[in-house]
Formats: sequence, structure tokens, C-alpha cells
Amino acid sequence: MGSFFVWYLWASYKKASLTDSWIETPAKITSSVIDQSQLTQHYMTKHRLDLTYDYQFKGEKLVGTKIRRLPTESGDLQKVQKKEKKYPIGAVVTALVNPEKSTEVILEANSKAALYSIWFPCLFIVGGLGIILAAIFRKSHARA
Repeated sequence: MGSFFVWYLWASYKKASLTDSWIETPAKITSSVIDQSQLTQHYMTKHRLDLTYDYQFKGEKLVGTKIRRLPTESGDLQKVQKKEKKYPIGAVVTALVNPEKSTEVILEANSKAALYSIWFPCLFIVGGLGIILAAIFRKSHARA
């Protein structure tokens, strides 16, 4: 299990690191709507911020919809409203554009915090390896 979580946290960190090389460009918020038409797994209203913004990249006018890699949604309306206030219609913000695929754009880089937590599942890996090595070492000494 420890190996799985180390892999998962490392993959999350690598995905977040991809945007480090993306190019910053100005973007203008053109629409902002909180969609409340879906339910969470607990049958409560799911609030999702649907944002649209225009940006230019290499002379081409494009439209973006993502704030981060994953949708901005929550069961807590206040969290979504707080994010909506951060991006009012007409505001000019900085977007991050993938230079290799100009239609891939986000407004906020993902957190690299997964790397700070990777040490915890590593403890289980080291502990498990220690137990295995101790068992092997004891077996070889018992035969001698």
C-alpha cells in the first residue's frame, strides 16, 4: 500500500509540475455561472463554477474554461462563490497556456503539496523492507 501511495503522490506532483513551463498570457473573464443542477454522491446539491475567458496565444484568439486541471466544484456553495468573486466578469487575469497545445489553458497552477506528503507512505515502505530483511537475516543465521 505504501508503494501505491508513493506512486500516486509522485504522479500528482509530476502533473502539477507540468505547468511550470507553460506561458503566461492575459485573459479576460467573459462569463461566470454557478451550476447547481447536479447532485453529490450523498444526494446534496453540487455547486460547480462554469467560467469562460478569452485569451490570445501566438496571434490566435482562443477560449478557455478551466481554472485548474480539475473542475471547481463543491457541496459548499460559499467555497464556489468565493472562487467566483476572485474571477468577476470583465476582469483581466493571467492564464497559463501549454506552448505545445494552445487550447490547453488554466488560470491557476495545481498545488505541488503532494511532494511534501510523500515521506509518510515512504515510512511504511522502509518499515516493511526492514521487517522482510530482518526475517531473511534471522533465517540465514538460524541455519548456521
